[in-house]
Amino acid sequence: MFKRIVCEEWTVIMPIIAFFFTASVFAYTTVRALKLSKERGDELANLPLNESKPAK
Repeated sequence: MFKRIVCEEWTVIMPIIAFFFTASVFAYTTVRALKLSKERGDELANLPLNESKPAK
């Protein structure tokens, strides 16, 4: 019923897999950023980037 799939040119499939992986990560990040609440966005925007610590 099912035949074994033999792909001799596996290098053709790798860029397709990489594209779909990258696109799915980008889509997940975009959806998550769009669903972020306004309060959480403001909280993250006001975080300090560098903390002032005296050099030892």
